[in-house]
Amino acid sequence: MEKGLLAGLPALWDLPAWWRAVFSRRKHPVLQFVRYGLAGVAAMAANLGAFVFCELVVFPVPLEAEARELSWSDIGQLIEILRNDIRVANFIKSNVVAFLAANTVAYVLNFLWVFESGRHSRTLEIFLFLTVSLLSFILGTLLASIAINQGIHTYIAKGADVITAILVNYVCRKFLVFKG
Repeated sequence: MEKGLLAGLPALWDLPAWWRAVFSRRKHPVLQFVRYGLAGVAAMAANLGAFVFCELVVFPVPLEAEARELSWSDIGQLIEILRNDIRVANFIKSNVVAFLAANTVAYVLNFLWVFESGRHSRTLEIFLFLTVSLLSFILGTLLASIAINQGIHTYIAKGADVITAILVNYVCRKFLVFKG
C-alpha cells in the first residue's frame, strides 16, 4: 500500500487502473495534475495547430531579417520598432487566433474534467479564466515579439510564449478561478 502523495492510487505498474483513474472524476491531486497536463497538451495542440496554420497560410511570415538595435530607455521607440516589423505583426495576428483556439479547448476541458466549478458564478469564472489567459497571452506575446525582433526564430520564440502561458495559467486557474 502506497503512503503519502500516492496513497489511494493504483499501483504504478497497473496501466489499465491508471487509465481508469485518470479518466474518472476522482479528486486526488496527482490525478488532477495528470488531467491538467493532458488538457494542457490538448490546448497546446490547438494553439500550435492554429498558429502554424495561420503562420503558413493566413498570415505568412517573411524570411527572418537581421536584428535591430532596441533601446529599453525609450518605450515609445521600442513599440514603434515592433509595430513596423511585419514579422512581429504577423506573429501577433497568428498568436491571437491560436490564443482563441487554445482557450476554447482549455476552458472546456478544465471546466468539464480537471477542476471543480463553483468558486464563482459561471460568468465570473469565464471572465477570470479569460483574464488570466489574456494576462499570460500578453506577457508571452510581448516576450516573444521582442525575441523575434532580436533575430530569434519564430518557433523558438513561440516556445518561450507557450512556457510562459503554462506557468501563469496553472497557478492562477488552480488558486483564483476554480475550486481546488
